[in-house]
Amino acid sequence: MDALDVFRVLRQRWKLTALLLAGLVLLLAAVAFAVPQQYRGTSLTMVLRQYGGQDRNPFAAVDRSQGQAAVVVIAVLNSQQTRRELAAQGGTASLEVSNEGGGVSTTDSPFITVIATGTSEAAVRKTGQLAMQRIKDELKRRQDTLLVPVEQQLTLNEVLSPNEITTTRAAQLRALGLTAGIGLIAVILTVVLVDRRGNRPKPAGPEPKPSPRKRLQDSDAEVTEHIHRDQVPDVDPQERQ
Repeated sequence: MDALDVFRVLRQRWKLTALLLAGLVLLLAAVAFAVPQQYRGTSLTMVLRQYGGQDRNPFAAVDRSQGQAAVVVIAVLNSQQTRRELAAQGGTASLEVSNEGGGVSTTDSPFITVIATGTSEAAVRKTGQLAMQRIKDELKRRQDTLLVPVEQQLTLNEVLSPNEITTTRAAQLRALGLTAGIGLIAVILTVVLVDRRGNRPKPAGPEPKPSPRKRLQDSDAEVTEHIHRDQVPDVDPQERQ
């Protein structure tokens, strides 16, 4: 069955198709109501080198050490242990930490991007703030452990604050798209199956038994025919000639 046949079946069974589509619309409305809108907070920070004097600009020189430090800190933030610690402190929103940003290779990127997503604006803001503070503490702690002089330590420069919260309906759209796709397939299959079952030839049933009166009439007819055959005289073949 090709697409044209399916369309023909849907048009012939338009009442059933309309009923199923109406049910699908109600289901989509229920899904949109059940899946709430989400809040998203995006924070961006940059790992910088410290320079002494007034003639040195830290933004003018970016080397691999900054990108490597960003990768190390991101790995710590993405660990399960750190996520549990942040959740215990109130960071219950979903968290994504990566070094994508700045338009450079992620392996050398000094940028650290933190995206917090959740159903509560307060939880998103709290999670973003905790993650940014943990990044600062982790970078500082590791350099102190290695006895790096303060004037040579890497620092963080905040590009985007975690306090900027926006609303997003990405989860709703994903749920609606998935439900609509599966629902349309279910509607088409249901209509096609109903049409095939309705057009299926019915099996021939057993022949009805004759009534007692009919059997008596047939028996009388057989007897009468037998009598007529017996009354017909035999004719000699020579007489026929």
